[in-house]
Amino acid sequence: MNNLKQELVSFPSPFQRALLRDDYSKGDSQFSVTGLLSPPLRTWLATLHKREESAYGSFSALLGTAIHHILESNVDTSTGEIAEKRVFAEICGAKVSGQMDLWENRTMFDYKSTRGVQDCMKPDHYKQVNMNAYLAKLNGIESDNVAVVYIQMDWSYMQSTVNPSYPQSPFKIFIHPYDEKMAVDTFNKAIPEHLEALKGNARLCSKEEKWQKDDTYALMKPDGKRASKVCNTLEEAKAEIKPGQIIQVRKGERTFCDNFCGFKEHCYQYKQETLEINNKNNEP
Repeated sequence: MNNLKQELVSFPSPFQRALLRDDYSKGDSQFSVTGLLSPPLRTWLATLHKREESAYGSFSALLGTAIHHILESNVDTSTGEIAEKRVFAEICGAKVSGQMDLWENRTMFDYKSTRGVQDCMKPDHYKQVNMNAYLAKLNGIESDNVAVVYIQMDWSYMQSTVNPSYPQSPFKIFIHPYDEKMAVDTFNKAIPEHLEALKGNARLCSKEEKWQKDDTYALMKPDGKRASKVCNTLEEAKAEIKPGQIIQVRKGERTFCDNFCGFKEHCYQYKQETLEINNKNNEP
């Protein structure tokens, strides 16, 4: 938190206070749906250390919270709409909770703030909204469909007026039939893993959970600073290498670990992998 305070020096005082205040709560539950969709190793690290926040991540979260508050204040309960309701259930021996952003006309909605243009529903968002729909069902709220509403934060009105292929609205909505089997299967897999993590038996994070990009292979002179070519495979690099060049292995960036996890300074997997990457890059 001290690092976050230092990063926020340039922010106006009300923003500093808002960003340093953490109002999130999973309620009286052991796990939230969001927590279950994150790596079990992160659950274990959270029992030992406080998550490191960044000004960028906190500000993005604040914008998302503001949007949710606005939408909640404009819900029409007279038509049966339900907004910002946390639901609970006992599943696989653990009390789990999920946040309903909006439910109307037997459809469970989840709102997501995003950058760029969203062309499909992200897999984790699809899992999350179905899991919330299942928790809601266990609380007597039935859904036929699930939907994710992407709020494209850097959408440009001017671009929409001159470019027909550019999104014509800042909102992108994807609707799919409710998939109860997928929701149940996800709970049944994730909860035992996170329960084991709380005991100190967390499995290592997968490549997908780390958002890890594939390795690349740079062709360069031994004392060079820039590559003449970067290949996607070792075979391609060996075929393209020229006399006097070496092949430098560039390990794929772990985007979630580096930018979003908040526990990399305490993560033994991250530290070990970083050591291996550095040793590999320093090989003659």
